[in-house]
Amino acid sequence: MILKGKDIFLRPITENDATEEYVAWLNDKEVNQFLESRFILASVCNVKKFIVETNINELNYFFAICLNSNNKHIGNIKLGPINHHHKRGDIGLMIGDKNQWGKGYATQAIELISEYALDFLKLNKVTAGCYSNNKGSEKSFLKNNFVIEGIFKKHFIDAKGLWVDLISLSKLNNVD
Repeated sequence: MILKGKDIFLRPITENDATEEYVAWLNDKEVNQFLESRFILASVCNVKKFIVETNINELNYFFAICLNSNNKHIGNIKLGPINHHHKRGDIGLMIGDKNQWGKGYATQAIELISEYALDFLKLNKVTAGCYSNNKGSEKSFLKNNFVIEGIFKKHFIDAKGLWVDLISLSKLNNVD
């Protein structure tokens, strides 16, 4: 399954995507500053294991974010875990290739995965969270009509050792 957008497409991520470049993204302090995975040194081996374990779990949809122009893998987006009983799922993403930052690709990826979740999977709600100092991520969700549901004060210690809030966002399905 491929989800196609204006400048990017999402395709299921595979073990073959666990390249040295992907590992370098995860170990780059600027890229991982807002990721909880920053506490673990990434390797090709543990990234492959993570991809396999995530893909085996039927409650997750894990995609590579790729450029339409050259098929280059620039990041990842995950929908899950899905709670089928309550018809909701959580979105997490990373644009790993810093050369692609600020080009709107995260916004497009969120749009594609949200449409998939709400229109195809018929979820009632998609949720996301971001550090309060991750303004790029917050803007990308807000551009996709997510709303801030709440702010959890001093929820995380950021990469600089400072307390930051968690911004909790969501988007509801318009169909009842």
